[in-house]
Amino acid sequence: MNDISAILASIQEDARQYGEAAAAAAREKAEAITESYSQEAQAETARVLEAAKHQAEAVRQRAVSQSGIESRNAKLQVRRQAIDTAFQKAMEQLCAMPAAKKTAVYAAMAAQSLTGDAALVLNKADKAAIGAALPAEIEKRCAAAGRACKVTLSGATGSFAGGFILDQGSTETNCTFEVLSTSVKEELEAQVDAALFG
Repeated sequence: MNDISAILASIQEDARQYGEAAAAAAREKAEAITESYSQEAQAETARVLEAAKHQAEAVRQRAVSQSGIESRNAKLQVRRQAIDTAFQKAMEQLCAMPAAKKTAVYAAMAAQSLTGDAALVLNKADKAAIGAALPAEIEKRCAAAGRACKVTLSGATGSFAGGFILDQGSTETNCTFEVLSTSVKEELEAQVDAALFG
């Protein structure tokens, strides 16, 4: 019986040692797997964080770029409004010229444009203020330049802010302030911009 007890005790001791060795090996393997996954997780976390930083920087740069574009557009819009306002004020000043000065300016412009007889079209306000005297003044200036012209005041009135239209039959010369302003606006815009913002 002692032999069987000794054998059983030996088997139990072998089983215990084997169990401890197997448990220790399993713990080591589990720790190695845990360490490996931990390192992989740290590497993946670092990669995701780096990608997120790059994306955040790209978004920031786009936002800065967009902000710059919007700021530039806002400044350009303010400049455009200021230039348009300057031209509008100039138009208002032209329309508000005293009758004598307006007659002289219109007559000089018309005399340069006329090549023959013409009907003079004015807006309603100018027709009432200078319509009676202007045709004779234009004829006088044309005669001084060596051209005989007959200018009559048209019965029609124009719907323009100021200036006039010369109807010479087949030719019509538009000297309205709107047309004159548009024709010089392109070449004067740079000068107006420099005067306002230079």
